[in-house]
Amino acid sequence: MAQKRKASPAKKKNAKLKKTDKKTPLWKKALLFSTKAFAFLVGFLFLFLLFVYLGIFGPIPSEKDLVGIDNNIASEIYAIDGSLMGKYYYQNRMSVENKHISKHASNALIATEDSRFFEHKGFDIVSLGRVLFRTVLMGDTRQGGGSTISQQLAKNLFPRQSYGAFSMLVNKSREIFTAARLEKVYSKDQILIMYLNTVPFGEDVYGIEAASQRFFNKRSANLKPNEAAVLVGMLAANTAYNPRLHPEKSKNRRNIVLSRMESQNFISSAEAEKYKASGLGLHYRKMDHNTGVAPYFRDVIKRKAQKILKDQYGDHYNIYTDGLKIYTTIDPTLQKYAEEAVLQHMHSLQLEFKQHWKNRDPWKNDPNVFNRELKRTSRYKALKAKGKSEEEIRSIMSKLERMTIFAYPEPKEVNLSPMDSIRHYLKILNTGFMVMDPQKGHVLSWVGGVNHEYFQYDHVTARRQVGSTFKPIVYATALQNGMLPCDYISNEQRVYSQYKDWSPANSDGEHEGYYSMKGGLSNSVNTITAEIMVETGVDKVIDLAQQMGVKSNLPAVPSISLGTGEITLQEMLTVYSCFANEGRKSEAVALLKIEDGKGNVLYEYKAPAKNENILSPETAELMNHMLQGVVENGTGRALHSQYGLKSKIAGKTGTTQNNADGWFIGYTPNLLAGAWVGAESPKVHFRTTALGQGAHMALPIYGLFMKKVEANSKYNKYTRNNFKALSASQRKLVDCADFSETDPDKQLFDLFRSNDKKEARKQKQRDERKQKDTPTESDEDIDEKRNGLLNKMKGLFRKKE
Repeated sequence: MAQKRKASPAKKKNAKLKKTDKKTPLWKKALLFSTKAFAFLVGFLFLFLLFVYLGIFGPIPSEKDLVGIDNNIASEIYAIDGSLMGKYYYQNRMSVENKHISKHASNALIATEDSRFFEHKGFDIVSLGRVLFRTVLMGDTRQGGGSTISQQLAKNLFPRQSYGAFSMLVNKSREIFTAARLEKVYSKDQILIMYLNTVPFGEDVYGIEAASQRFFNKRSANLKPNEAAVLVGMLAANTAYNPRLHPEKSKNRRNIVLSRMESQNFISSAEAEKYKASGLGLHYRKMDHNTGVAPYFRDVIKRKAQKILKDQYGDHYNIYTDGLKIYTTIDPTLQKYAEEAVLQHMHSLQLEFKQHWKNRDPWKNDPNVFNRELKRTSRYKALKAKGKSEEEIRSIMSKLERMTIFAYPEPKEVNLSPMDSIRHYLKILNTGFMVMDPQKGHVLSWVGGVNHEYFQYDHVTARRQVGSTFKPIVYATALQNGMLPCDYISNEQRVYSQYKDWSPANSDGEHEGYYSMKGGLSNSVNTITAEIMVETGVDKVIDLAQQMGVKSNLPAVPSISLGTGEITLQEMLTVYSCFANEGRKSEAVALLKIEDGKGNVLYEYKAPAKNENILSPETAELMNHMLQGVVENGTGRALHSQYGLKSKIAGKTGTTQNNADGWFIGYTPNLLAGAWVGAESPKVHFRTTALGQGAHMALPIYGLFMKKVEANSKYNKYTRNNFKALSASQRKLVDCADFSETDPDKQLFDLFRSNDKKEARKQKQRDERKQKDTPTESDEDIDEKRNGLLNKMKGLFRKKE
């Protein structure tokens, strides 16, 4: 009989456990397991939070770090009336004090995001439990989230990072610790305002102030309960509840916020119902780097402010992050008029240009115009860098793509190849228009192009040939050197051998008769201007041009008298300020003051005691009279005949070779403005002078602008003043005809000879009656009498004309 094997101790133990398991109830097993799991979870969480607290996943901001929280705050730029023009920022964030934020915004935030805000210390276990029970288990989405405002502020100040599978747990833990420290450093009101100043609202907008201005075009201090509810409602989902993109969803979300405000007794039931029934009331005003008031001007101010701050304070201030306040000279109403005038005329002119060329390319005779532009594109350069051949590149860039292109009145989406896109933009006419006070030099309006988003090159500061707008400098130089407005000059086409046989001609091909000096200016006659230039001296003209404000290089050749020099519009307005300002030059002034975020003045413009006097007052007065003749009887007469302007205006048109550039500069005694129009490439232009002259391309912008100014009685100071009247002696100097078919000097000589013979016969008769001992006249007396008679005859002739 086999012997029974004895069981091992291990087997005995297992058997005992199995026997025990059979006797242990299932609920005890579950409780035991849950206890162990809970203990493990608590231990894990404790160790995990300890690791987070100790900075194993990165250091948590200390209380010392939190004391000096440095948020990036957008710097603001203001117009002369204190209105906001735009901002400079990396993030579009504006910071305001608690007293400047609507209480309705604070109330809406607390009611929606953290109803126990004033009861917890940064972490609210009650709210967390509410979220777990009501929101997660019962699906009640009307309740707020589990994160406190302090935790959300921590998230805004210190953006979340990736930690793999533990990202959410690590980030939430860090936010809890940071929130607790924020509560120690700051008061509840301070935390509330910091949150409202940093929270994102979508569209690259941060903070309640920036959001209020974007969606309601008002300061956050002036938000009504329903408006505050719209903005706070966006915090749940910036895009989904954006009132511009999704008005119905935004309205529904707003009404939820209003209900919570009612439940927290921030508004009454009647108010809640009234606001729920109202519309959104949006007044959307986008203000980014390409929109808002005067974007080209804001770029100029940015560079100027940065230079001033760099020169005076080194690297201490950053215009994009330090919340500076920058005050300028721009008049927002005049800026609006200028932008409207540019848009209206350039839209019309572009249609005319398109019809003029139809489907032909203006650069057909010079293909390099297109080829140069093609090779400048980033796409061409990228393909070239990949080793693509010219043929391959052109083939790739000839394929159709969906793109948005500039067009009037709004950009449009089209199917277009990159090659055709280049052709499209080469045919776009652009402009620069600037308005300033000629006495103070204050820049009142600045339009650097037709659209800052698509054309960021500023044509107010671009150098282009100035055409006949340069001629007044030549005439002023001649007056300063003794020439008179009624000196007559032959209109013949001359050849100047001393200047390499230079032979300027008139654009109309007419070279007959004689023009007075003032007639040559008002009719913009090239032959007259050229002769005055040569007689006066090239060096003298260049010297005066530089004194009057031309900083661009001018070649020492007589052709600059006809505007071949390349000068900026801004420089030319400085030149014309000398005429409007009784001979004194006014440099353009745009930036008045810079303050830091606390209101401390960092820079302030100091006006000179007196502007520099360049021209004699007499010369300036004569030039004003002659330039009024341009508008009354010359190339600028459309301002009165077509645009119906009533103001006393002086000015000058300008047209360059091949009609590449059209100019007009006009001014009243207190308002100076100038316009340039042309394509990016001078090779792209109208083919006829009738269409390409400054009177057609540029003058209408000034005319449309001034029509708006004249219609606003607020600006009577700019439109109702007259130029200083000429003295009696000055009136005699300009008392002559602009044009004569025959030589006026020969007519005067013949008239003098005829009167001289009559006088001689009368004198002989008188002498015969006199006694023989009467002393005879000396040669000096005879000469004096003869000169007196000559001057008398000149006066008679001028009156006759």
